[in-house]
Amino acid sequence: MKPFHFSLRSLQVLRQQKERAAQQKYAATLRACEDAAGRVQAASADLTACWTTLRDKMSQGVEGAELLRARAWCNVLELKLKEHAGALEQARFAVDAMWQEMMSATRDRESLDRYRDKRRREHDAAMRREEQKTLDELAIHLIDSPSSLRFSQQPAIH
Repeated sequence: MKPFHFSLRSLQVLRQQKERAAQQKYAATLRACEDAAGRVQAASADLTACWTTLRDKMSQGVEGAELLRARAWCNVLELKLKEHAGALEQARFAVDAMWQEMMSATRDRESLDRYRDKRRREHDAAMRREEQKTLDELAIHLIDSPSSLRFSQQPAIH
């Protein structure tokens, strides 16, 4: 019997490549999300420091113009924080979308793998049946022709 050959091997390779590409994209979007979270954290720390500076200036009795500049800078940092928070939210959506894509690619590959395994089991079972059939035919042949089992008897030489 011929060796096992999976006719959908090229499709299986494509699905494996698609899954690997989805995994790489997911990893990239996850890194982008982590970077966005880091920018939000840094912007939050900058804003906290700005508010602390503003509070310290107010307690020291600073001029009005200096106080306005410090307050304006806090406003800029608040806007920056909001922008980074929006970017983080978008990055999280991208991570979720890539997760879904990666899971879909994995399901597709796994379904084809299960089909291949089923076909392999069927092939192996057919091989075992064919081997058993051959062995049975050989046994029948040997039983039907006992003369083939006889050996010439030669006296033992000592």
